[in-house]
Amino acid sequence: MTKTHYIQNDLWSEHFASCPVITLSKNRLIAEEGAKINQIYYIESGRVKFSSTTPDGNEKIMYIVNKGELIGDLWSASSRPYFMTATTLTKCTLRVMEQKSFLDVLFSNRELAENWMGNLSEVVEFLVDHVTELVFLDKEQIIIKYIYRLSFNYGVETEKGIKINTKMTHQLFADLMGCSRITVSKIMSHLIKRQVIRKEGGYLYIPDMEALKKLVKL
Repeated sequence: MTKTHYIQNDLWSEHFASCPVITLSKNRLIAEEGAKINQIYYIESGRVKFSSTTPDGNEKIMYIVNKGELIGDLWSASSRPYFMTATTLTKCTLRVMEQKSFLDVLFSNRELAENWMGNLSEVVEFLVDHVTELVFLDKEQIIIKYIYRLSFNYGVETEKGIKINTKMTHQLFADLMGCSRITVSKIMSHLIKRQVIRKEGGYLYIPDMEALKKLVKL
């Protein structure tokens, strides 16, 4: 994972401010794998998961996006079908922009274009890393690397260490890793006992980043 990240946060908020708004409850479908999408969604609030279905019918979560990020932009300049399914993980408020309008805004603003391209690069890097980790690393190493990655995109410096300012349940970790929640709970408990991480109020803290990094080659 590079040390440059392109989480877009409020970069797009003003450009979507006048767009139609939709509110979806938890577990609602936004875009389906194999379908073509002609609209771009801006997440005003909530969290969305991207997943793929295995040949035996099981769902595999690939990555998760939060407030301030876009859905559908990866396919904004092509007519290819979506290769993942986007589903709400929580109640979500979304702003909707037509594809042509999105491209007009994107190509008329250099800052937006540069950040957008950087974000696409990071998504590709993340997906490649994720597949590599699942093939070559054990479950504890995968969790450590994912926590490390979260620290780049959602890390906030506090007196208790770096706070991961987005909540990740054991079930979400399990879904991302393709293992059981019990396995994740055991690994997290082990990391907490070793003081590699702390958990408080549903949030993870990294008291010593160097100690975390030493556990896996980062």
